[in-house]
Amino acid sequence: MQTHFSLAQLADPDLAEANGILRNCVHCGFCTATCPTYVLLGDELDSPRGRIYLIKDMLEHDKPATAHMVKHVDRGKD
Repeated sequence: MQTHFSLAQLADPDLAEANGILRNCVHCGFCTATCPTYVLLGDELDSPRGRIYLIKDMLEHDKPATAHMVKHVDRGKD
C-alpha cells in the first residue's frame, strides 16, 4: 500500500513503524474470503483491507478516531 506520511511524521518512531506495517498490504483481497466479519456483513470496511485504509487515513491526516472508524476497527478484534 502506498502511504503519504510527511518526513516530520516519519520522524516519529511509532508512525514510522505504522508506515512499515501499512505498506505490507498489497491490496490482493485474499483476506476478504477468510475474514469472518467481512463474510458475515459484506462491508469492505469490515475487512482487514478496509480497516487498514481507515487506520491509514487517520494516521496520515492526524485525525482522531471517529465513532464510525471505531465501529469498523473494533469488529476485527473477535
